[in-house]
Amino acid sequence: MNAVEVSDAFCLYAVPGGATVAALRGMTLRVPRGERLVVHGPNGSGKTTLLRVLMGEVAPSAGSVIVDGVELAGAPARRLAALRRNVLGVVDQHAARTLRPELDVLDNVALQLRLAGRPRAEARAVAAKLLAELGLEDLASRHASVLSGGEAQRVAVCAAVAHRPAVILADEPSGELDLDSADAVYDLLAAAAAHVDATLILVTHDARASRVADRVVRIRDGRLSEQWHPASPEDEELVVDSRGWVRLPERMRRGAGLGEQVRAREDEGDVVLSSAGEPTSPAASGQHELPAPVGGPTPLVSATGIRLAFGARTLFDGFQLRIDGAGLTVIRGRSGAGKSTLLRLLLGLADPDDGEILLGNRDLAALDREARATLRREVAAVSAQAGSLGESLDARENLALARAARGLPPDLGAIGAVLGALGLDAVAARPARLLSGGERQRVALARSLVVQRPLVVLDEPTSQQDEAHAELVTSVLVAAAAAGTAVICATHDPLLSSAADEVVDLA
Repeated sequence: MNAVEVSDAFCLYAVPGGATVAALRGMTLRVPRGERLVVHGPNGSGKTTLLRVLMGEVAPSAGSVIVDGVELAGAPARRLAALRRNVLGVVDQHAARTLRPELDVLDNVALQLRLAGRPRAEARAVAAKLLAELGLEDLASRHASVLSGGEAQRVAVCAAVAHRPAVILADEPSGELDLDSADAVYDLLAAAAAHVDATLILVTHDARASRVADRVVRIRDGRLSEQWHPASPEDEELVVDSRGWVRLPERMRRGAGLGEQVRAREDEGDVVLSSAGEPTSPAASGQHELPAPVGGPTPLVSATGIRLAFGARTLFDGFQLRIDGAGLTVIRGRSGAGKSTLLRLLLGLADPDDGEILLGNRDLAALDREARATLRREVAAVSAQAGSLGESLDARENLALARAARGLPPDLGAIGAVLGALGLDAVAARPARLLSGGERQRVALARSLVVQRPLVVLDEPTSQQDEAHAELVTSVLVAAAAAGTAVICATHDPLLSSAADEVVDLA
């Protein structure tokens, strides 16, 4: 019996103007009980929508979706709530959405059991046993708010399986982690699934996740397109659905010179495709010129003799950094090394225990909260989480709003250039609530570039991007630096690090 059976499922979203976007387009997927399945796919391909449908958060517009024997299409809200409470274990990309910061690790892991009605003492005992069995007992008494990114994500895995779910759903659980921490999370997911005898469905852009997979599939355009087994990735198979649809990978189509029309013929049992028209040319690159920064003081950032400690742990001791002008600077280090904390210090959102920080040639220690906020508006554009987008506004309107908030005119040319450079032309008129996670992240990045501040500060700007879009984001940041912007990024991405003018490694 399969743990998950999706048959010819469609999921449609209405967009302004009476149009409809199909996030799933005839999705068919069967996952046997106990299988560890890794799901790849480009941004906007339907991966997260698939997980939301499996969680019962989004109803399929057509087709059948069965999870642990329960048909979700048309199921009442009470039945779906029971499924989420008892059958599913969910691991989000952001552990902060799962863990309660006011609780220690033990109570966070016990929380799902408490919600299912288990007495507190019993739930804590089960949680303590699980933490010990999965090698995390040393974290039991620590509060979630002081965990590193890797630690928090591993605790989130434990919390997701404490109630012994039948199916574990993980959405980009390593998106903001360094490589070692990501591997630790993948290994723990596999161990936790085996420990509770659960099926694992792991959605990720990271090819390294195949280390724990029994099977890897790829989704394109809302349907299953390819699959392979990690032991023999060279034997990748194209998936043909029940009605004969097959999707050719872009690299294969372009490599064979196939255009918009093809001819198919049989040749001794094989199907041979040949071009019946002009091949499709790749989109021209470099056609979008990013707006140059305007206004504000010199984008000087200087940190001298910085010391910061949390309890017995010293994060920075005598740290130095100086950025005098345009360029791409990458802050690199393992999870918990202090990358995000350093960005907060440089922007005056937190204070060091000792040392001096200058932003735009002004000493942050001499400024009160309001003066710091004013200085940030003049000097820096900070790419906030994509969750801060105006949900009812489309991408263009979100960028126009950002410019208006900085007192800038609604420059449609600048807005169009930034959206085009980040590959967002096709979704520019789509409300933010209907964008994929990767598209939302790129809109948030576009918002920080379109206000034309001399300094742009970014935390993990490629974390939700597939390989192609990570390359696009990197090229845009390089172009922004060339146009006169000082860009500071905290990242684990080796691609972004290799493109940097300067790399700062944190221990």
